[in-house]
Amino acid sequence: MSERTLVVGGGLAGLLAARRHQRAGHRVVLLEAGNPVGGAIADVRIARDPDDGSTSTDPAAQLVLNAGAEAYSIGSGAVDALVAELGLAEQVVSPREGLSSRVVSAAGVHRAPGGSLLGIPGRPLAADVRAVLGLRGALRASLERLLPASVGARPGATVAEVVRTRLGAAVLERLVAPVVGGVHSADPATLEFAAASPQLSAGLAEHGSLVTAVRRLRGRSTGSAGTRVHTLAPSLGALPAALLEQFLAAGGIVRTSVVATAVLRGATGWQVRTAAGETLEADRLVLACPPDTAHDLLTAKPGEQQAGAIGAVARIASAIPQTPSAPVRLVVLVLDAPPLDSFPSGTGALVAPGTAGVRAKALTHASAKWAHVQRAAREAFPSAASPHVVRLSFGRPGEELPDPAGIVDLALADASRILGVALPREQLLAARVIDWDRAMRQPRPGHRAALDALTAVLGEEPSLELVGSWRAGTGIDAIVRADAALSP
Repeated sequence: MSERTLVVGGGLAGLLAARRHQRAGHRVVLLEAGNPVGGAIADVRIARDPDDGSTSTDPAAQLVLNAGAEAYSIGSGAVDALVAELGLAEQVVSPREGLSSRVVSAAGVHRAPGGSLLGIPGRPLAADVRAVLGLRGALRASLERLLPASVGARPGATVAEVVRTRLGAAVLERLVAPVVGGVHSADPATLEFAAASPQLSAGLAEHGSLVTAVRRLRGRSTGSAGTRVHTLAPSLGALPAALLEQFLAAGGIVRTSVVATAVLRGATGWQVRTAAGETLEADRLVLACPPDTAHDLLTAKPGEQQAGAIGAVARIASAIPQTPSAPVRLVVLVLDAPPLDSFPSGTGALVAPGTAGVRAKALTHASAKWAHVQRAAREAFPSAASPHVVRLSFGRPGEELPDPAGIVDLALADASRILGVALPREQLLAARVIDWDRAMRQPRPGHRAALDALTAVLGEEPSLELVGSWRAGTGIDAIVRADAALSP
């Protein structure tokens, strides 16, 4: 009889784990607390509100967009390979050619320097770097290659410690902080460098210089990070949908709106208790949920866990690093704005913390970055002269999220400042506010060492897996690569 595997969590990591165990011949049941599956890869339908006073004559207009993750890195090729395997290769799209992103700081709005990683420039004296840092800041950064590799690189060092020590405050504040805040939803002062970019951490140890490591990792590429990505048309939601379809077609079972409340290790396997009072049994268990949830599930009340399993399960639970989450509030704006036809900020912009007059941490000009989004906007809002889709994100660690009641007006004001184009409310065709409370994790100092310790203690229970971005790293590519590493 084939082994039974229970997967708790239906985000990308859970779907991939379910697929992997199914391919190994297991009978797999996936439990998801919400509905639908897919986690942070989700779709949202943007519809014109007929009572919002806009001028569109098509109240039924709807536009399907990414509500969370919008693209994936193509650096390793892992996601493109998965997409092809799922039969989605014809839906792969690249960003519009010839556009770059912007960085917004106290120095103003500038093109994001090409050939950089985590905001760290591979060529500190290049013209696009000097424009952001100034000559003094660029010269300071160029001296980094003369420093010993050990400078600023103690175990558990934060991004701020490493970058400020090796490259100077200007690089940290004007280039790295916008990336860390906008992409990782974290504070450079608390985000562990080795966890934020294992590649750069290893590159510093190998080459003795971050600048050299960036140049080696980027090769001849001079484009900004935002252009080294792919997505799927009509939306990235096609990826979890295809994984789900394949899993179900092969006999897998998915149960949504099922909340797991406790995990017990029995003499012959695992038991998962649910909020509805069920007890589900399996030979193998995959927890594809946030680290705090995994910890709580594995921490049984006194007397519940069987004596022989208490030690190993308790050690695993206590070894899980508790990486706090940063809530993010997204605002999607559909605008009838002909001045945006020139794509004034390219594909979008990342904003440095403390930039005067701007609350948003990032802006994506989705209809500039993706030609298929621009086509879809025109189809959904045919009466608009020039529909554009702009997405802004709010929420840095320690900051209170803007009030939903006034956030659309705030988003319009921030977009106007970032794009350099006046965007009055009269141009608004539709808007949507989306909250992500627990999607973005912030690895604190010591996180990488804690993960190594967790991996060691998990060896005591080979029938248990813990997966997710908190272990794999930020981004779809990291999650796909981590799952592939677990394949037989």
